[in-house]
Amino acid sequence: MRCHSRAAPAIAPFRGGRVISVADAQEKVGRAYDRLFPEWALRGAEPPVVDIPLYPPTQQAALEAPREVQDWIQNWRIQERNFGPGARLNWESRQGGSVGSQRVPTGLVLQTPDQAAAFLDRSAHWKAAQNRCAELRSLLEGHARAPESAAVETVPDVLRRRMKKLTDLDRTEYLRLWDALSWLLENPTSGVYPRQMPIRGVDSTWWEQHASLVEPLYAAATGSTSVGLLVAPRLVRIRALDPVLAPGGVGDFAAPVDEISRWNVTPAVVLMVENLQTFLALPELEGTLAVHSSAYAARNLARIPWLSETRIIYWGDLDVDGFRILSMVRSVLGHTESALMDRATLTAHWDLAGPDRKDAPRGLPEHLTAAERDAFAALGEHGQLRLEQERIPWDYAVGRLHRMLNRR
Repeated sequence: MRCHSRAAPAIAPFRGGRVISVADAQEKVGRAYDRLFPEWALRGAEPPVVDIPLYPPTQQAALEAPREVQDWIQNWRIQERNFGPGARLNWESRQGGSVGSQRVPTGLVLQTPDQAAAFLDRSAHWKAAQNRCAELRSLLEGHARAPESAAVETVPDVLRRRMKKLTDLDRTEYLRLWDALSWLLENPTSGVYPRQMPIRGVDSTWWEQHASLVEPLYAAATGSTSVGLLVAPRLVRIRALDPVLAPGGVGDFAAPVDEISRWNVTPAVVLMVENLQTFLALPELEGTLAVHSSAYAARNLARIPWLSETRIIYWGDLDVDGFRILSMVRSVLGHTESALMDRATLTAHWDLAGPDRKDAPRGLPEHLTAAERDAFAALGEHGQLRLEQERIPWDYAVGRLHRMLNRR
């Protein structure tokens, strides 16, 4: 089969050697269409876009199954009647011995994407792809500016890579996307939340579902990776394990990092833990605040000035991700200590460990102590283990924490 565009190579001919039915051909053309229609919509296609040999039945097949052979020929004749101008079947006359001479189709040739789409009964899909590609290209190129980053895609690239999703949108959703994109291009520094955009049907849920399409389209036009909308602040959750430290008597709360950074507090220790139930179960500890840690929280700790003067203890899972977060915390707060993230803890609880996720990165995190590097190596020595902190017996964990906190 040959199926190509100005920018795409021809598809290699089918070599299976078996008779190709109408359904077989539609399946083959369908696979090619799904792969190539974005390029066709963007740049056009050189004819023919489809050139398939049909491998007609042999003389022996005609003798053994004359009814099936006639049905095969008739199905292709019916299909041919629906062809538009330029599309064709190649026919040959063949002698069949006792079955006499008969004309058989030997190849399918479709000149244009329109004909390929019609053969697949996908003309509406192809029309939508053409129209949306042309409309969006005109809109984006009308607002084109020099990119701020080399990572920003060009308009043709962003359309080609997302044309499948754009074409699959129903008309109502596509029009909303068009309106949202147009409004953002006209209001690049709007400073509003998505639900404030003056577009019927566009709200926070809609934005969450469609931002992955709108944002790269916007970036291709403007060169900016920011669409100018506000993002809800991420919250960091804190427990005052010492009631004296609780602001207004509130011992468990969550707030944006910027607000926490303005909090006038002087804890003796900040204990960071990954697991939520562990965080909630921590007992009262004098002078101590607990932070429910995450990769997000770790990246933003440097923005909290009072942490630089506070003893910080990080207790995470004994796994690759736990050590990576520990390294991230220590990269901004170099005085961070770790708790229960050593070989001794792992050795005491082999039976409670399990396999780590298969896609976990195996590179040694940068900011680890010698003891932590040894624990990281121990995970690999026994088949890439993972010991989650919540699996460690509570009495053991709390006892270790108390002993560590008493070492000042």
